[in-house]
Amino acid sequence: MARDVENPVLAQAALILAVFFWASSFVAMKHAVGYLDPGLIVFIRMIIASTCFILIYKLWNSISYFRGDWKYFLIMSVCDPGLYFFLESQALKYTSASAAGTINSLQPPLLALSAWIFLRERPSSVTFIGATISIIGAVLLTAASPTIESSPNPWLGNTLEFGAMASSTIYIIVLKKLSDRYNPLFLTALQAFGGAVLFAPLLYTADIPVAVPTSAWLAIFYLATFVTFGGYFLYNWGVTKSTAIVASAYLNLIPVFSVGLAFVFLNERLTTFQICMVLVIIFGVFVSQSSQFFRPAGRRCISREPL
Repeated sequence: MARDVENPVLAQAALILAVFFWASSFVAMKHAVGYLDPGLIVFIRMIIASTCFILIYKLWNSISYFRGDWKYFLIMSVCDPGLYFFLESQALKYTSASAAGTINSLQPPLLALSAWIFLRERPSSVTFIGATISIIGAVLLTAASPTIESSPNPWLGNTLEFGAMASSTIYIIVLKKLSDRYNPLFLTALQAFGGAVLFAPLLYTADIPVAVPTSAWLAIFYLATFVTFGGYFLYNWGVTKSTAIVASAYLNLIPVFSVGLAFVFLNERLTTFQICMVLVIIFGVFVSQSSQFFRPAGRRCISREPL
């Protein structure tokens, strides 16, 4: 039988805090990329996060490996942070931030469809209504934001961004599949280690400046500890205590938090329309959560013996 949602309030708090950390990464990343290559920043983040996990090794090393799960570990690490970070960073070279954000908001329905097909998590009608409201709000909020960078090849950029969303969707589906068998802390550590390996070649290709200000290193440290270490752990834990569909809905809060943090730290002003869209997104997530998003379709768990 499918496992019931446990600790829904704690799961919701973990998911909200996770997306808050992820949203705050835009402010920290914007400062850090002024001094270091974006790919190199990701590698340093993964190294620091991996070190954090090694320091708390005793909290996540008590696991029993299930035969054949190595392929799921590989898929999860390659999709996110691997392909996700690579495709998204490339997409922003060709399309505007507004367009990329619009494509980003397509992930919840993409994940809902994937979860329905692969995890047999059957969404209710209220789920679709609430998710639709929040998605529309996210799209309009993004569209209302001024375009800062040029879009030399928007079709290519938007396609790459959609690829990043698809990679993230696969990651969450695989994560949910593994969450019944492994500690979320272990799965998060595995992501950090995998990301460090995948981005290690950038040490030989990226330009490393001679002098980097302390503020940039502090931003990278924040990205590694709060965003990568804390954000991914909280999100992974939230997924294990809820469903993939529930977890995906909170991703629509990322533009909300991003706009708010940009207002505080970057002095970017909100228009009345943008404020209204922020409220629409929050309302949509609330409506979706009111029905707990899903009705399990009697998924049967297959017993597997650990090695």
